[in-house]
Amino acid sequence: MFDSQQLDSTQAYSGYSHQTQPQLAVDNTRGFSRIVAFSDGSEQHYQLPKCRNSKQISVFGLGHNGALSAICMAALGHKVIGVDLDQRRINALNQGRTFSEEEGLPELLSQISSFHNLVATDDAFNALKRTDFSLICVNDDTNDDSDASVEKLKALCEQIGLSLRYKEHFHNIVFYQHINADLLKNVLLPILETQSGKKASQAFGVASVQSGKDNERTIKRFYQPTQLTIQFLDKQSCQLTEQLFSGFKTSIRRISW
Repeated sequence: MFDSQQLDSTQAYSGYSHQTQPQLAVDNTRGFSRIVAFSDGSEQHYQLPKCRNSKQISVFGLGHNGALSAICMAALGHKVIGVDLDQRRINALNQGRTFSEEEGLPELLSQISSFHNLVATDDAFNALKRTDFSLICVNDDTNDDSDASVEKLKALCEQIGLSLRYKEHFHNIVFYQHINADLLKNVLLPILETQSGKKASQAFGVASVQSGKDNERTIKRFYQPTQLTIQFLDKQSCQLTEQLFSGFKTSIRRISW
């Protein structure tokens, strides 16, 4: 279960180096720890985006896409709560493991463990209550346009909407996966408004982000996307979504609904 104490502590980390092990450079001069450079032990070397402010982010879905997103965001210094119904995924992340076979990801997860800024839970209500942003990453195992995928998204939006009903502050929801714009506008957004009893743009923002033409998600693709396409409901939703990717050296394409 979610322990809020894990999100409030920050510890410094001194990177280790070995010829065959991942190497990291860590900065803890901004009041929080973040990784600024990472080598996965092969020829892959990443200069990570500069995160100037630590944000509080909940990530819904801890399959490959969600786990990678949660770990990579935490490595930048953000405080991240991963949410999933699969207890195996929750236990794995809390124990410093991941089911993903992405090269370098287990090592990156291991090295941010001392930051104490990443925790997994099945408690969506408290995760949303304690964060300002939510990344939706739930469709790893199904076709994005399949009935199963749509039903999964509808159920999740019902849950998020109910949680928003009891939240006092503005919350920005970002679908960080391929999603049909009509589905988002005409099906999911009304569910969020109905379940929360609140209006989008006033109490919460909604946007979607795609980082490429395909659904491949790797550490390199996360930190060095060729382009970010942001589809947004209103200007505030777009601006807040861009803040999540502040420091990323990429072009941003903005599309208003």
